[in-house]
Amino acid sequence: MKTVITTLVALALSGCASLGPQTPSPSILVDLDPASADRTVIIESITASKGGLLYVADRVSGNVMRIDPMKPQPVVVGRIAARQVNGQNTAANPSGMVFNAQGDLLIGASAFGEVVRLRAAELDPARPGVAQTFATGAPGANGVEIDRQGRLYISGGASGNIFRVGPNGGAAETVATVERFTRTLPDGRTQQAIVANGLAIDKAGVVHVADTARGAVWRIALDSDGRAQRPVLWVQNSTLEGADGLAFDARGHLWVAANELNALVRISPTGEVTEVARNGAAGPLEFPAALVFVGDAGYVANFDTPRRVNLDAGSTTTAREGIGASIARVTR
Repeated sequence: MKTVITTLVALALSGCASLGPQTPSPSILVDLDPASADRTVIIESITASKGGLLYVADRVSGNVMRIDPMKPQPVVVGRIAARQVNGQNTAANPSGMVFNAQGDLLIGASAFGEVVRLRAAELDPARPGVAQTFATGAPGANGVEIDRQGRLYISGGASGNIFRVGPNGGAAETVATVERFTRTLPDGRTQQAIVANGLAIDKAGVVHVADTARGAVWRIALDSDGRAQRPVLWVQNSTLEGADGLAFDARGHLWVAANELNALVRISPTGEVTEVARNGAAGPLEFPAALVFVGDAGYVANFDTPRRVNLDAGSTTTAREGIGASIARVTR
């Protein structure tokens, strides 16, 4: 049975222009599946339009939903249809999401090894569009991010590959690779091998990659011709266990959704690591997988996988103490 979040977790946060120098608190903006906590809705990523509207994609139904933070009622505006993959009907497993300059929504479809696109005009609650292929040749497509030139970067999960495709899509090329690594979780049996997860690009054009397996963030610089340099390990820290989604705030601090710890972590431009929010299985952070900043607020997608800190007390298989798939808001 779902529990109601009545206690907000205080954060130790300083120097972040997006959220201010005071101690903000996370709370639930919207429960995406009010009837259940059994993962009948699963979201792994979140993004926002230029107008500040939030978008998430449900792995179960394939629906793409829009949420107005001022009136947080989810509305279906598009969908990603299942396909035949190796003779089986397969859901896309939508992951990273980003808008391009034209207002089209690009979504990583890991099960297809692609990025799919919903054009701006197709994001319509009256007649939801169906996503079509935008980029191919990206096995394990996970995080997505766009640089100033409109090029799309795609992370490849356990392969460590970082792919790139031009503004018009097409066949992606591998531009860099993070060295593979597999970590055994504290339960002694669960394996974590995803070394290229969330992506974020700073103002200088440096690509940042979340390494979930190592609990780390890598940097990939580009030369004047756009060639990617060898990935450099920037930060590795115990507070980054389960590093997943990445997002920069207005002061250039990189925020990390540390899913295994039900935590949010901030990294300063000089590499100083600060854990700014953490809670147990009751939330409001429930295996946080991604985040996005809109004005003075941050919004977090709760993936709610029953692992590590996000397990019910005394359980090794369930995570029902919280409310399940949801969006958490962090404000002053």
